[in-house]
This record gives sequence, C-alpha cells and structure tokens, in this order.
Amino acid sequence: MIAPQIVSLVALSSLVLAVPQTVQIHGGDWKSKIKNVVVLVEENRSFDTFAGGLTYSKDINGLLHHNYCNSMNASDPSEHDDICAGPRANDVAADDPNHSISGVNMQLFSTWHPDEEIADMNIKYENMRGFVTEQSITYDTFNKTRAAEVINYYTPDQVRVFNAMAENFVLFDRWFAAVPGPTNPNRAYITSGTSHGHGSNDNAFNVYGLPQRSIFQQLSEAGITWMNYQNSTTGPGLGFNPDAAFYEWTLSSGASKTNIAPLEQFYTDAKAGKLPQFTYINPECCSFQSFHPPSPITLGENFIKGIYEAVRNSPQWKETLFILTFDEHGGFADHVPPPVNVPAGDDICYTETAHDGKNITFEFKRLGIRVPTLLISPWVGKGVIEHKGQNKGGEYTHTSILGFLNELWGLESLTPRVSWSSTFEHLITNQFRTDTPTQLPNPFPYN
Repeated sequence: MIAPQIVSLVALSSLVLAVPQTVQIHGGDWKSKIKNVVVLVEENRSFDTFAGGLTYSKDINGLLHHNYCNSMNASDPSEHDDICAGPRANDVAADDPNHSISGVNMQLFSTWHPDEEIADMNIKYENMRGFVTEQSITYDTFNKTRAAEVINYYTPDQVRVFNAMAENFVLFDRWFAAVPGPTNPNRAYITSGTSHGHGSNDNAFNVYGLPQRSIFQQLSEAGITWMNYQNSTTGPGLGFNPDAAFYEWTLSSGASKTNIAPLEQFYTDAKAGKLPQFTYINPECCSFQSFHPPSPITLGENFIKGIYEAVRNSPQWKETLFILTFDEHGGFADHVPPPVNVPAGDDICYTETAHDGKNITFEFKRLGIRVPTLLISPWVGKGVIEHKGQNKGGEYTHTSILGFLNELWGLESLTPRVSWSSTFEHLITNQFRTDTPTQLPNPFPYN
C-alpha cells in the first residue's frame, strides 16, 4: 500500500476541488469518524477490463506492465492462436459474455470440469486463459475481433469518472467477487454472507425467496437505520429485484414497504442530510446505468458520477464512507487467479449442467474474479492502492463489507465467509481531507 502522506498526484484539470486544500488532524479512533456507510454495487466488469488500463500509479496490478493473452482454443494452446489484451474496449459491448459458474470454470481453468481438489496446487488449473475460448463457444464464432471483446480494456480517458475517483481515494487491486458466477448469488453474498446454495439468477431472488438472515435484518434488530434505494424492478418476471427484496424476512417484517425506496429518494435524502446509517443502492439492470452489457459505459459513468456528487455534497459527507464495487466480472477477462480453499457461507452445494452436457457441482470454496472497488471518504488517503488484505483471511472480497460493518457497529458475523474476509478499517486515517473533489469530469464523449 502507498502511504497516504507520500502520495502526490496531479488532479485532473476538469475536477472542481474543494478549498482550502489543507489537512486537519483529528483525534479519536476510526469508529468515531464514520457514522454513515453508502454502498453502490454496479454490474459485470472485471478489474482488468475497467481498471487494468489506469496509468496514474505504477503500483496498480493491471495490464500496462503485463502482457496478457488468451487462445481461441484453450484446449490446444500449441496452435499459438493468441489474442492479447489491448485498449480497445467498446462503449457498448457487442455481446454479454457467459458468467455462469460452469462458464467461469472454462475461463479460469480452460475446462468446464476442473479438479477442485488440486486446483490450488497445479498451475495448469490457474492459467486464466479461457476467456476468449469461452466467448467463442458461447457465441459460436471464430471472429477474433468479436471474441476479443472479453479481454480488451479501457483507457483512463474512456473511464474518466472512475479514474478520477480512484486517483482521489483508495483503489483495491485485489478485491475478488464472492462467487465465480452470476449477479444474484454474488449480491446475496454481499448482503448476507451466503447465497444459500443458489448459483444462478433463479426465481427465488424475485419472490423474497431466500431464508437466511441478511444484513438488513441484522441492522433492524440492532436499531441501526438502513434503506435500499433502487432503480430496479420489484416483482417476478420484471427483471432484477433490489437486493433487500431477496429475503423472506424483508417481506414478512414489512421492511419491503418501509425500507425499499426509489432511487430519486436517495438524491433527496442526500441533499437534505437525511441518509440512514446504512445506504445500499441498486442500479437498474441492464440497459443504461449498470455497466452490464448492453449498458453503455458512458451512461454508467454518468450514473456513478451522480451518486458520488450527491454523497460528496451532502451535509453528511464529513462522517460518510462510500464503497463502490461491482457484483461480478460478467465474463470479462482478468489475469489474477482467484483464491481457492476459502470458507463457504454454508454447506449447501450447487449443481448445473455445463456446455458439454455434463454436470458440475460447486461448493462455494473458491472466490470469484477480481472486480474494481473503491473506498471513498474524506478520512482515507489520496491515490492509495490497496493490495492483499492485512487481517483475517488475508483477502478482500465482497463479504469484507459485512466484516467491516461488524467491526463498525459491533455486529456478529453472519457466516464463516464473513469471519474469514479481511476488513479495511486500517485505511481510515486521522487526517480529514478538504481537497476531495466536489464534482467529477464528464464521461468520455464516444459519440
């Protein structure tokens, strides 16, 4: 990690900075500084795709200093038919890459059926070279340009908003999704520490079908205020529910009516200084603000810009920690193998049929692929790059958020995965920054 006091970065000229740019020293422990936590979970981008091309720090484990290639046929790499990552990602991805658990097996291990017992000991099972192969199989194409969309990445200018946020706050370059699979199982891990054996976006997520205790229930029982602001949908067959609506308790307790609100209410509450202690935000999915294909990158950037500026200019900013992450990689490539042999959230397994017609069984003992994650607050350093976790299991993953909330508010751990996940309270400093930007640059003008 780069120590905050030695980081010196030139702010983008398009940023509007608060003045004066002095540092005030405050006493007290980190818990006295953070009264409100805001979590925004976007969709379906890997770290390398979205942040692998950032140039403001050589300490970022991205693609600028790493020649990363995949083969069109991962089962026969001797063909030397390699496609290498480059700064050629499109505003709108032509295809939505496969991100089922079996599909991710192919992306990680170049087979749908890895030997789970030796996956952590044999380098051939951690080659991270199957992304392009999986794309060519899913879309039945030998068109290299089309298949290469999964491995290409954005330049800093193409992701101006995210780049500005990263330059000014903390970027995690070793934060892994909770599940090497799709959206809702990952979102369940984010909000309850387990998916209760669900490995796909099945109907249980649409009908308040998950029985486990969630962070929303836990906060209510502890008398801690919360709200799930959402621009999603709220019913079977209508798309993706807001994450609080996954759980039986949310419906039976009445929280579905009192604690789930339209996104417009978030902007109103932020401006008035009335955000709850825990704010959880769902974007729509998957057309215009979530980054999930076919959402344009430009519209997603504009969305996170608006959320940031609402938080930054709220009367509550001085006591707020804002966490921005992505639920999963969405099938887009990354060169860093995810950790294996980690605790599952529970002992319930998941089975699905792979492309070859054979079943795979997953025990949730491997993490998902790296996703871009930011820690934003006037109490964190500027331009900090955070690598491997420094406590507990030594890795950052989605359940690190739950672990942090446990530490902040004295809550009990919901699952073994939460207990294992590294937390990040050490990144909260005694220096209150007055140089954090009040506005971010506008998105890259693709058109």
